[in-house]
Amino acid sequence: MMSDNAPLLQVQGLKVHFPIDKGILLKRRVGYVRAVDGVDFHIAKGEALGLVGESGCGKSTTAMAVAQLQAATEGQVLFGGQDLRALSPKELRKARMDFQIVFQDPYSSLDPRMRALDIIAEPLRIYARQGLVGLSDAEIEAKGLSLMERCGLSPSFARRYPHEFSGGQRQRIGIARALALGPKLIIADEPVSALDVSIQSQILNLLKDLQKDLDLTFLFIAHDLAVIEYFCSRIAVMYLGRVVEIADSAELYAKPLHPYTKALLSAVPLPDPRKERSRRRIILKGDVPSPSVVYPGCPFKDRCPEAMERCGREVPRLRAEGPGHEVSCFLYGA
Repeated sequence: MMSDNAPLLQVQGLKVHFPIDKGILLKRRVGYVRAVDGVDFHIAKGEALGLVGESGCGKSTTAMAVAQLQAATEGQVLFGGQDLRALSPKELRKARMDFQIVFQDPYSSLDPRMRALDIIAEPLRIYARQGLVGLSDAEIEAKGLSLMERCGLSPSFARRYPHEFSGGQRQRIGIARALALGPKLIIADEPVSALDVSIQSQILNLLKDLQKDLDLTFLFIAHDLAVIEYFCSRIAVMYLGRVVEIADSAELYAKPLHPYTKALLSAVPLPDPRKERSRRRIILKGDVPSPSVVYPGCPFKDRCPEAMERCGREVPRLRAEGPGHEVSCFLYGA
């Protein structure tokens, strides 16, 4: 049972390692790709936590592991106080009603052979057959049409196929499908990155309205820091499978601590041309290390402009550096 002040979602020590095998007939394991390598965060009911970082840092793999669409190697995913990894398939199927996912690509995430209304109503029909939703076929169809309208789609489009919609409209169908079972948590995996800039703001505003009206909680994955700042109340910054800094959105943008976070924010364009010309850009040297190689010390040390001798020997842990502000760096704390 979850207490009133407990987080809705709590992720502890989450790891996702993919094995590397060599050989055709006699395969042997030669290592692992450490896509997610010890992630910790929590999300309170009603808030939006943004997960941000470079491509390949493990954001989407983290999202898939939280949604139980990717098996985790280690760690706990506590939703409403229960560990999702410890549930039986039957128990997990029931728990899935409370958390749903909106995928990045609105083109590949919809079945091209199904009509819009059928796509939105499919979760309700599946759970009705299993006795977990007590709705008739007529009630399911009525709810599907209502969700279309709630997400900005005309019910007259109900019989159209996905190829007859624009990218933004397809994403609205995906959002309506995610809402069908009345979830508490929405995992949004880069929901606007595949859309035109003019459409992105419409989808973000729709998600904000839904969050307010339905009291939704969001795990929001993106690489665009401007999108994250607009939508999320807290932000977790990931680098090479780990969270290196986490703080309230306003705090993180006003006072970034980790050298990687500072470099990311220095690349965000400013609307004021004078400020844009006068500010100092932080250019990181080198490339992101391979997640298949185990490096001693801090994973960011070879690219960090402030690295010191200790960084090559020890791995920094997330530690509090102010109310609600945690950072994984030896520049702070003991």
